[in-house]
This record gives sequence, C-alpha cells and structure tokens, in this order.
Amino acid sequence: MVNTLEPVLSKFAVSLFMVGTLGAGLSSVFPILMITPILIADYQSGEFDIHLRQFKIIAAVACLVGLTVPVFGANLINDQILSQVLIVFVLTLVILGIIFLMNREKLMGVYKVSRIMNI
Repeated sequence: MVNTLEPVLSKFAVSLFMVGTLGAGLSSVFPILMITPILIADYQSGEFDIHLRQFKIIAAVACLVGLTVPVFGANLINDQILSQVLIVFVLTLVILGIIFLMNREKLMGVYKVSRIMNI
C-alpha cells in the first residue's frame, strides 16, 4: 500500500500509512480489552465495575495475548491473515450459540423464536 501512495506523497507515504495503522490498532484495543469483562459482568450480576480485581486480571490477560505476536517475532502479516480466517469459525460458533439460546423456552419465555425466525 505504501508503494501505491509513494508517487503522490513520496517519503510521507510511509509516515501516513504507519499513523493510520497505529490509529486503527489503538482504536481496536480498548473495545477488545473490555468486551469480555462486560459480558461476564452482564452474565453474573448485570453490573459492570472496572475497579474489580476480575476486570483487571481479564484485561491484563488480553494485553498479554495481544503481545504474543510481536514478542515472539512472528510474521505480522501472516498472523493477521490467520486471525481473519479464524474469525469465520468463531463467528459461526457465536451465531450457533445465539440460535441455541433464542430457542430455549425456559430462558426466553414468550419471546422464544418461531420456526420462521429460525429459517
């Protein structure tokens, strides 16, 4: 991508691309760090408190997992492609979990989905 921008922006192309990549990464870090603690808090009590020890431990583990690629010197491009491929399988599991929960009459009561909704 830098090579495409280089004729127009010369050496500034690298800087622009790096700032964009850094911005995209930083804007993703905070939601990624918070999604698991929010889901767990919602499941357990419905109240989310960032001062709990549980929240701090989960956020620390998420940060450590995120650092595994750079620390071990892996190829960032290959790991990015691998993560995008794995999302296909994770998303499928999430959708199946949602369908399973929506079809449980004990959980959903009168809001249990119909056959038409399942189709």
